[in-house]
Amino acid sequence: NRVMTSPDGINWTSRVSAADNAWRGVTYGNGLFVAVGQNGTGNLVMTSPDGITWTARNSAADNNWHGVTYGNGLFVAVSISGTGNRVMTSPDGINWTSRTSAADKNWYGVTYANGLFVAVSGGSGPLQNGNRVMTSPDGINWTSRTAAANSSWTNVTFGNGLFVAVANSGTGNRVMTSQNGINWTSPTSAADNNWYGLTYGNGLFVAVSGGT
Repeated sequence: NRVMTSPDGINWTSRVSAADNAWRGVTYGNGLFVAVGQNGTGNLVMTSPDGITWTARNSAADNNWHGVTYGNGLFVAVSISGTGNRVMTSPDGINWTSRTSAADKNWYGVTYANGLFVAVSGGSGPLQNGNRVMTSPDGINWTSRTAAANSSWTNVTFGNGLFVAVANSGTGNRVMTSQNGINWTSPTSAADNNWYGLTYGNGLFVAVSGGT
């Protein structure tokens, strides 16, 4: 029962996932729900036309996939593991191709808007510092960008003309914003919580925190 669906956000029904994997990201595009996971062998993607009946799909690699989005006719997923293959793309959610990320960082979140895919990375240690953002016009060719801070960025979204990312580390700078996905600044976050979930709707950005 690792999927649940709701027609109104209030009343939820359990659904059977394609496998009991640790599912981390889900998106919708072109008539298909697509979810990605961080464990499993050969079944780290699952798809559903209705959110109820799910089918396992082969990921491009058995990496720890955390984020997935849809834009410009393409599903794009990002990973926190792998060597030279921490991005994968699919035109249909079923057939996936490995792509080279701008760097082998812990890519947690990805979104699409205004003709640009934007991904953010987190984690600690010298290998993760610097250039914690990458962008791509096509999901295939990625360019490193400088984040507003070396915080551990966990999620990114777009709304009202603005890319917004949140982090689970940092002091007073666990939010960053950008109008173009390339140049980022840090407003003051409401609290130094472990921010993981982020979305935009009805004129409001909403973030939620949890874990350690």
